[in-house]
Amino acid sequence: MKLQELGNPKYIALETFRRDGRAVKTPVWTVEQDGKLLVWTQGDSWKVRRARNNPRVRIARCDMRGNVEGPWAEGRVTSISGDEEAKRAMSRLLRRKYPLMVALVSLVAMLRGENKGQVVMEIEDV
Repeated sequence: MKLQELGNPKYIALETFRRDGRAVKTPVWTVEQDGKLLVWTQGDSWKVRRARNNPRVRIARCDMRGNVEGPWAEGRVTSISGDEEAKRAMSRLLRRKYPLMVALVSLVAMLRGENKGQVVMEIEDV
């Protein structure tokens, strides 16, 4: 299955791999741009650390709790960027797709002082 065949799901299960090869599944929001999937996350998160170590990922449609709802697609992380321009562009795309949720999550992050250090992960087909 190809990444584009996932359509435009509300949530995806992003499966990254530990050094010993074990898979770790995380439900995330995603947007599609130029044939790539973009994921917004904290730069010091474990999924980012695992992706930097091993760029291979698997992706499937899922619900908000991470219960997989379809077949898996193979992908690879091609970029992890903390660039301000990339983050602004990603923020605009997320606000279009998830207007209320992004506003709520952003407000909570700002109040907790957690609105720094985000990165954009680009994922493409293998």
